[in-house]
Amino acid sequence: MKTAGRVPMRNHVARVQRLARERADAQARRVPWQRLLETRNEYIDWQEFYLWVRSVLEVENRIPEWIGEILNQRCPEFLENENAVTPKVAKNRPLPLRLEDWIDDHIFGVARQEGWFNAITYYAIREPRYQRAEVCWSECVKNWKKARPLRFPSFEEWKLMAERCDPIAHLVPELRKRMGGIRNLDPVRFADAISRYIDWEALAYWARPALERGSEVPQTVLEELQERCPEFLETEPHPRDWQRFMTWISEHYFCDAKKEGWLGALLMRAGDHPRAIRTREYAHQCDEAWGSRLPDPYPSFQEWRGNADSFVEPPTVLPAGLNS
Repeated sequence: MKTAGRVPMRNHVARVQRLARERADAQARRVPWQRLLETRNEYIDWQEFYLWVRSVLEVENRIPEWIGEILNQRCPEFLENENAVTPKVAKNRPLPLRLEDWIDDHIFGVARQEGWFNAITYYAIREPRYQRAEVCWSECVKNWKKARPLRFPSFEEWKLMAERCDPIAHLVPELRKRMGGIRNLDPVRFADAISRYIDWEALAYWARPALERGSEVPQTVLEELQERCPEFLETEPHPRDWQRFMTWISEHYFCDAKKEGWLGALLMRAGDHPRAIRTREYAHQCDEAWGSRLPDPYPSFQEWRGNADSFVEPPTVLPAGLNS
């Protein structure tokens, strides 16, 4: 009975997660991926600041003077607005959450107005840097409430503490298992691997129609593959299986990730990167536009990648209230 009861709940959670992903992807298509990535990183910067301040506020239950001075510098209007907060608002929306609201409204208000703020938050909370900061905030509040520190860490000191936190500590068991390999992995190395994987995946998506359709692979594709991965053509002189190409890429260029147990984490985080998402969407558009006939001439990889990078879907006009 217990197992049977858990299945509908898992199905409900999976459905909610799928809808959240679809909503984020739909919003993300409204802006160039470069702008989305830059804003996502800025959002994580601000979340680190917010979680540091929040960790102090939740222990002090007030705004210490030294925190007030910092807030006046970074959020100059926030404390002014706080003077006008009514008791009812203060009760229904605690101080730390009002600060978060202020940051979202004032720093990321343009994204809210343009209807892609949810895409920012969706991709941001899946980044290890954000997850480390969230774990650091949680641990600080728990420890500081047990024993209040003689001196609270500065923001820079707090960020160094966050860098040492376990980024998967708050994930559900299934994700913890899949992401476990990055626990002690150098973040710079992981980011470099993500970037390289996205490049290889883009090459594979560009070549996919040519590999799977038509009687002959266009010379443009053969020459590009010969330059980038001649070993693949040696083992597959007449390549036709895109999935085998992707598997070959993982085995030959990311064998260290597989050997060290973080290939699953790499695939997951690369899949959430705005550039990778936009590339897949552009590839899907090409599939629909080309149908069963390949373009002649077949676009070069550089041309195709440039088009993928600049691909933005025209906004869909929705009924009032559904744009966000």
